[in-house]
Amino acid sequence: MKRKPQERGQALILIAFGAIALFGFTALAVDGTRVFSDRRHAQNAADASALAAALGSIRADPPETADSVAEAAGLERAASNGFDNSTSIVEVHKCSEANLDPPCTGLPADAVPSEYIQVVIRLSTPTTFARVLGWTEVGSIVSAIARADYGGQEPIGQGAALSAMSLNERNAVKLHGNGHIDILNSGIFDNSIDGCAFGAQGTGTYSVDTAFEVVGGYCPSGWPTLAGGPVQPGASQLPYPPPINIPEPSITCTGDSVYIPQDRLYTPGNHTNLSIPNGTVTFAPGNHCFDGGVSISGNTNVIAYNANFLIRSGEFRLNNNGTFNCNNLLVHIDGGSGFKVNGNSDNNCEGVTFFASTGDVGWQGNPEIDFSAPAFGPYKGLLVYLPYPNDSALTFNGNSDIRLSGSIIAVSSHITVTGNADAFAFNTEIVGHTVDVGGNVNITIDYNPGDVFLQTLPTDIEMTK
Repeated sequence: MKRKPQERGQALILIAFGAIALFGFTALAVDGTRVFSDRRHAQNAADASALAAALGSIRADPPETADSVAEAAGLERAASNGFDNSTSIVEVHKCSEANLDPPCTGLPADAVPSEYIQVVIRLSTPTTFARVLGWTEVGSIVSAIARADYGGQEPIGQGAALSAMSLNERNAVKLHGNGHIDILNSGIFDNSIDGCAFGAQGTGTYSVDTAFEVVGGYCPSGWPTLAGGPVQPGASQLPYPPPINIPEPSITCTGDSVYIPQDRLYTPGNHTNLSIPNGTVTFAPGNHCFDGGVSISGNTNVIAYNANFLIRSGEFRLNNNGTFNCNNLLVHIDGGSGFKVNGNSDNNCEGVTFFASTGDVGWQGNPEIDFSAPAFGPYKGLLVYLPYPNDSALTFNGNSDIRLSGSIIAVSSHITVTGNADAFAFNTEIVGHTVDVGGNVNITIDYNPGDVFLQTLPTDIEMTK
């Protein structure tokens, strides 16, 4: 009789394979869920870290420390979310660095790699059931990329010493007279589309170092001479009004100003219908608010250091034969009709800004003018500003020497610069709705970006990956 083969023990083998399969499914369910959860948590941390690094890069002061500040901000944010270099590996890199692992992918075709910051988190998730299968841990790599675009700074007037922003005026930029206009390190920009947007008249000589850039056309009259750069019609037209973001001053006064005769000094406070006598007077440091105007005549010498003037009504008029000296002065015309300099006075101011929300600023007659804009602060490089839509005309007309440093910006206004003096010397840019420059005077405009107002462009922070 033949014996049947023994089948005892086969069940154990099947049970063993079944157990392995059971552990595999359990590992997939339990350990796999843990890996997925850790990876999702790490991805959220990497996203937050990349944004923090981008923000740190933009806020770095000085800007030269941007890379180190960005790295520190990224690492700090990752650590606050439970990922630091003691439990995982966190890396913060600029996408412009060589041999990145993983590389920065998914950037736009025109991307500037140095504007992008990548955060990489390398982590390990310990397993429980997968250990039976020989996996004690599962490694993961997540990354996030954010763009940190520091807007930077740019001049208002397209980088030109003379700019007219009108869209369609005839002779938006008009040069005329028998004198000489010499623009150094820059040129002229005319935004008008008119066929005669740029006009040069008379027998003067008009010279630039770059170009006469015109959206529309050029129409000469008389025998003007253009020298230096070429006339370039067909330039791209800019939108009007141009985007300008210059903060309005905030000047407030408490109580009335007091005049102290023995010191010939006005204390800070409110002034009403002020008329200043002959002699020397001083506006003390602080805020001075004027209602009903200010009249300064005779042989008066006025001093204003570290002061703020708010002209709420009337006009601040210097119609004297004395002097006006100021340093670190902010003049805000808000409700008033203007700030005017006439007569034969000698006027010297360093660090002065005229901000005309209403009214205008100007000088005529024989005053000598030497005004320079602040060298620091929110109005650095800003000498005269009329915000849109204040369209009051600006007139700078003198028969004595005029020296100006800083930007003159009035995009709604007609700006006139004329005279019969020996010389006008400007370290400035002039930006108006229309601009008229001429007379029998020699005018030199030396454009230096360090002397003009530079507008801060908006920054941009965004997630890319």
